[in-house]
Amino acid sequence: MTLRRALTAAAIAPVLLALGACSGSVSVGGGGYDPADVADQVQKAQQDVTPDLDVADASCPDESDPEEGASIECTVTIEGVEAPYTVTFTSVSDDNVKFDIAPAQAIISTDKVVDYLLQEASDQGLGDAEADCGEDAVIVQDPDTTFGCTLYFGEESQDVTLRVKDLDGTVALES
Repeated sequence: MTLRRALTAAAIAPVLLALGACSGSVSVGGGGYDPADVADQVQKAQQDVTPDLDVADASCPDESDPEEGASIECTVTIEGVEAPYTVTFTSVSDDNVKFDIAPAQAIISTDKVVDYLLQEASDQGLGDAEADCGEDAVIVQDPDTTFGCTLYFGEESQDVTLRVKDLDGTVALES
């Protein structure tokens, strides 16, 4: 059986590395809220989900006057790859700003994609396979976009395309 024929099933696997939607709040001082405090909460939330990865450099735009229902885009760097988060202000008072944090794109573990591909190859009788999905530890992409990996089996190789199904990081092999 060739590799191309072996991995044509439309298998689906969740490979999420992002936090689900969560909430936070910061105190408001005399000069308004501090966006750095919001960024710290975004970074901490991601660190809690991925304690084995380097999570750093969170930032949020300087919005000195948040409004209830308004959103800002913050970023955090995961293993050197920038990931966007949407922060939506849910409650704004004179002394407190509450907000929800949600990933703006799917954040996918490259290692989990490799494991998924190797499991699919094994399930289809292709033991001793190797997979390469690039050097970055995470893949950050919008839902309904694709990315490629290469599956190796001995002397043969097969390029495979995976489609990001949703913000939860679910991916599916494409035929």
